[in-house]
This record gives sequence, structure tokens and C-alpha cells, in this order.
Amino acid sequence: MAILKIARMGHPVLNRRADPVADPTAPEIYNLINDMLETLADIGGIGLAAPQVHVSKRVVIFEVPAARAARDSAAGEAPAGMPMTVLINPMI
Repeated sequence: MAILKIARMGHPVLNRRADPVADPTAPEIYNLINDMLETLADIGGIGLAAPQVHVSKRVVIFEVPAARAARDSAAGEAPAGMPMTVLINPMI
């Protein structure tokens, strides 16, 4: 695994639509996700998209820690947050 370099705002990789992942089970996608997880842990973030690490693929990882979910919750209940999640080819 490796810590990946993060693209700065304005970099061309961030200004184009990312390519779809043809085979989500491919070893290179597995390796990319592991590298993204290590990079995210290194920077102390809660989410990262593949283009942010110079890979123009539709891959996103994110989590919502329970403390963050509770802080941002408008209701009086304490939400559980969301564990680390990997999205491949997400669509809105």
C-alpha cells in the first residue's frame, strides 16, 4: 500500500468527468482502494475520490464518524454515523 499524492485545486484531473470502472473486482481497483484508505488515514479526512489522488476513475471512499453525525444532527437523537464505505461508479 502507498500514500498517494493529492491533486491541488485547478489540476486538470479535477476538471474532467472521471472514467467509469469497467471491472470493480479488478486487482488494480482493489489496490487503488487500499491506497486511498491509507492516504485518507494519513491526512485525517473522512472522504476521498479517486480523481483527488490523480486517478480519473469513479471511485469514492467516505465515512461519517458517530461523533460527527451527532454534532451535525438537528434532532435530539444520537445517530450512529456511517462506517467506511466504498462507492464504485456512483450516480446521483
